[in-house]
Amino acid sequence: MDAKTQKYDRQLRLWGNTGQNALEAAHILLVNATAVGCEILKNLVLPGIGQFTVVDAGQVTLSDIGSNFFLDSDSLGQSRAQKAHEHLQELNEDVKGHWVAKDIASILDENPGYLAQFSLVIATNVTRQTAEKLAALCWNNGRDEKEGGYQSPAGKKETTFVWVKTVGLVGSARLAVPEHVIVETHPDSIADLRIDSPFPELVDYGKWFNFETEDGLEFGHIPYVAILLKYIEEWKQQNDGKMPSTYAEKNQLKANIRAGMRSPDDENFEEAINSVLRTCQPTVVPSSIKELFNDPKCENLTAESTNFWILARSTRDFVNGQGSSGFLPLSGTIPDMKAQSDSYVALQTMQVNTYKTKAKMDVQDVSRIVESWLEKLGLAAGLIPLQEIESFCKYSAFLKVIRYRSLQEEYQNPNTLQIASWLSDPDSVFPYYVLLRASDSFYDDHGRYPGVGESWKEDVDHLHTNVTTLLQSLGAENDAVSKDLTHEICRYGNEAVHNIASFMGGVVSQEIIKLITHQYIPMNNTFIFDGTRSVSAVFAL
Repeated sequence: MDAKTQKYDRQLRLWGNTGQNALEAAHILLVNATAVGCEILKNLVLPGIGQFTVVDAGQVTLSDIGSNFFLDSDSLGQSRAQKAHEHLQELNEDVKGHWVAKDIASILDENPGYLAQFSLVIATNVTRQTAEKLAALCWNNGRDEKEGGYQSPAGKKETTFVWVKTVGLVGSARLAVPEHVIVETHPDSIADLRIDSPFPELVDYGKWFNFETEDGLEFGHIPYVAILLKYIEEWKQQNDGKMPSTYAEKNQLKANIRAGMRSPDDENFEEAINSVLRTCQPTVVPSSIKELFNDPKCENLTAESTNFWILARSTRDFVNGQGSSGFLPLSGTIPDMKAQSDSYVALQTMQVNTYKTKAKMDVQDVSRIVESWLEKLGLAAGLIPLQEIESFCKYSAFLKVIRYRSLQEEYQNPNTLQIASWLSDPDSVFPYYVLLRASDSFYDDHGRYPGVGESWKEDVDHLHTNVTTLLQSLGAENDAVSKDLTHEICRYGNEAVHNIASFMGGVVSQEIIKLITHQYIPMNNTFIFDGTRSVSAVFAL
């Protein structure tokens, strides 16, 4: 095991080399070295992102030292960006850090394309005006540099925007990117046994086992796949070729299998019985994948189409082509089963031409279709590597596409019915979303946040006016947000509490890793945390 594998061993078990390579190719921008911003970066520097840049025009204050673990008393009065960078850089020598002691607005005025170099932008406790500008630039941004992951042949992709706030015991995070695709969604199981519609090699494999053997050890180690093949085939012969469909029929099939047991210790038969309900589900293309296949991006490929959509169209063509019987490519993965080592290995190897061999054949067929599409689109042969095609085929039943709403859509076209439903729940944390947005409006009106620089009690009525105005624009009742919560927001005075920042840093960094690696399914799209009750929820705004 090399030094890198030893260092990152635990996380490699989660997202593998492809995920780690994507992390190491990422360049993250943090706008404002706040407590929560530094906590987020800490959780990205430790697993080994490639680079990070901290942009912050401020100097370290006593308030910063009191809430930010990465700023100490020796940092007082110095550049917040520089000191945060220095302490974060110490966490991992493999990561390259940068800092810029300037306001992000002035940087963008000088260089409107500044954000194009980053994989992802994190804005912490910025004003709404700044957040909207950053979000809009990220939403429409294209890069000339390929950063890894599923991207277009030209290497262009929107930059993901993450807006994070912490106010006292309340935290929120908003993700925004036009489209995020995931191949390795990591479902509980990707096994695809195809017992209901066995391919020829699997039928031959089922005949390989001797159910009449007098050797108890050999009989007790017949893999349950072979048992299911035998008893389901017998069922079909007795029922006009139909699979068991009703609950009673499935129970009868279980009884037939149980009758074939010679001993209560035949665990392989118990495995087969326990798999009956799952096995009797017809093998079909999931509705979510059919929807993906009908997506205009899948239907209308161009030279600018991303690898994901070229692979999706090629897989669709495979499903609709001759020889596939309308099925997705076989995953080639089978669950553990009680079996002698020679028969279990034979189940997976080319010697008996079963699951792994069939999966390889499907990958080869999809690869040929991919190359055909690359030629039609005028793209270079071999542009999409075989490893990427193999992964796509393996997880083809679990693909996921998330299309987020932009901040502009959220503000200009709110989902009033859904918002009314969230606000009607007395236990919901959604009122804090309203309060945080109202605080932004308060800032627009007064040039400061509620409770900052004044007696917080004097700001309660002003903030509640902003809350009422916002509720009306959202189509909600004026009393949908308790004035007690308004008191709390004002009392916090826009200050950060370190344990809330730490918690939010863990949540947000986890979502960022999902976004960077294109593995697992990230939230859509707003996370709200109420630290007073330790309650959180995600809202698709």
